[in-house]
Amino acid sequence: MSANDGSSAFPVLYEEHALLGARFGRNLEVVTYAGGDIESASEASFAGATLCDVSFVHMSLLCGNASSAFVDAAFAGRSLSIGECAFEAVLTGDGCVASIPLLMRTGTYEYVVVDGSPRAEVLDGWMSFLSSVEQNGDAPFDGMTQEDVSQTHVALVLSGAGAKAILGDYTDEGSLPACGLVRSCNLDRIPCIVSGVPGIEVPTFLVLVPPRLATVLWRSLLSFTQVVPVGVEALGDGFKRWLPWIECLGEDGRILIHAKELERNGLIRESLDFVGARGLTNEGERSAT
Repeated sequence: MSANDGSSAFPVLYEEHALLGARFGRNLEVVTYAGGDIESASEASFAGATLCDVSFVHMSLLCGNASSAFVDAAFAGRSLSIGECAFEAVLTGDGCVASIPLLMRTGTYEYVVVDGSPRAEVLDGWMSFLSSVEQNGDAPFDGMTQEDVSQTHVALVLSGAGAKAILGDYTDEGSLPACGLVRSCNLDRIPCIVSGVPGIEVPTFLVLVPPRLATVLWRSLLSFTQVVPVGVEALGDGFKRWLPWIECLGEDGRILIHAKELERNGLIRESLDFVGARGLTNEGERSAT
């Protein structure tokens, strides 16, 4: 991945959504389509799939020789091998949750951080601060770069019982990544980065597609009669069933989640050798102040 200076006031797929009667949010994300889509999304997830444009997500590219050391310090979850992805908590020094993004390891010294929550700006600022930390003249993460790559790809989520079969129609057998893995795939000759989103009980894929080809892929996916387009309202409603911690990421201010809850959801590792570990608490309920 590399940065792209091109930008637009409107999402790449804005006109596609408008034609479908979309109701847009403050940041021009699709909240829902005409008539609402939560019920249709629930039905589609059991037989076919739902398709959601999540191009509002913030994506950062971390690369350089110090990137692995930085990720080990900043991200509280398990260490990833190349081609793996996981939701991992990022804590500030006092043990508060900055955010819980999807971390993808796309190379030896390359990681992509995907955050679609309202905490994305907090996370980005915290990572920038942490990466520049110096102590006694030593800069442990010197040489690592953090780059905003949110505009380089349009992010789509395809989720449902039929999602794997639908995407499989575009690729050779065995080309799609399993749950918790990320892979470069050609979807009908369109170069994409595809990850099997972990923690979701139905097959769910995050597909990153080049902006110039996003409309082609969007229309192609919707040509399947079992694919239903949905907005973020329906997508979030579904994800909360499997990723209960998503709800707390909408809170303002400091977010405290006790260690047992983070452990239960696989968001921190047992070694507690990450930034913010000392500030974690095992007592009381989650609170925000």
